[in-house]
Amino acid sequence: MLGIPAQALREDRILDEVQASQGDPRRIADLFGLTVNAAQRYTATVDHVSFTEHQRRPGASDPA
Repeated sequence: MLGIPAQALREDRILDEVQASQGDPRRIADLFGLTVNAAQRYTATVDHVSFTEHQRRPGASDPA
């Protein structure tokens, strides 16, 4: 057991891929089996202020 719901893990992986693909909704849709509209909701996080600030914090990209 991971101790977290499967949906939360899936969302984390989607958001990680959004960052890696620099917000390419088509890539996200194809990779995770989402509609383009659903993928665009995830890619909207790329420019979100709080997410960007989190990425800039020291150690934010370090593995846990």
